[in-house]
Amino acid sequence: MNPNRAKQAKPANSQQHDQAGQTLAVKKPKHSGPDKHDQYIRDPLAHFLSIPWAAKALTDPAVLDIVVSDRTRLATGEQQFVRSILSSETTVRACVTYFLRVPSQQQQERKKTLFSASGGHHGAGEGGQQPLSKSKALLQGGGPENGEGPEKPFLLFNALLDLGEDLCGFKGTLHGGALVVLLDETMCAAADNQSSYAFTATMTTKFLKPVKLPGVVVVRSRVIKKEGRKIWVRGSIEDGDGNLMAESEAMLVDKAPNRLVKSNL
Repeated sequence: MNPNRAKQAKPANSQQHDQAGQTLAVKKPKHSGPDKHDQYIRDPLAHFLSIPWAAKALTDPAVLDIVVSDRTRLATGEQQFVRSILSSETTVRACVTYFLRVPSQQQQERKKTLFSASGGHHGAGEGGQQPLSKSKALLQGGGPENGEGPEKPFLLFNALLDLGEDLCGFKGTLHGGALVVLLDETMCAAADNQSSYAFTATMTTKFLKPVKLPGVVVVRSRVIKKEGRKIWVRGSIEDGDGNLMAESEAMLVDKAPNRLVKSNL
């Protein structure tokens, strides 16, 4: 890997190429995050916009609140594992997050039916949109019966991650423990939208397919139920083709409602 290539400044418009080899400009969507985020790749958003499947996700009109994650070290020394160890040329090279609203179960079934009727074509129009995720568990739950309210809906949190080769167990494959950390951090970020400060109490993970390194993945998470101080969250890791690599479920407890420190993502 050439370290100078990743550190080069990126233009405001990232570039892709169509099937005929013509250069296509992808305009940056509105986003937030510090100018000095201290991620390894200087312009993470432009980096992901240069990847067709990630660009399609980020430029979807339904996307809410795109954020370039801050990896600046804290003076207190907190969060060093994610902000330092998991932020480098050979671990997590870039991270951008965004939210999506999850349709009701009835709306999901209708879209699934129309998507199938269209032959699974991505450009089939609004009625034939591809499902948000192949993880059925991730999109279930929610609603008033599960503690979801109109002021704080159970949004789908998404983290685009560019993973480096030093996160491996077996060569070229993401270590299982690192995979669980990525899911845990992402599920905590989803819980932060429903609480002041939640801690993971229990967590189970299904390892479905090996995650190849280096490579780009999307880690998704969503609160599915809230009861008192307990928050149930599900998560998934998916590749650029939408294949499920892992699924997870956790129960978190809102233990310190007055503390302001949030998840690292």
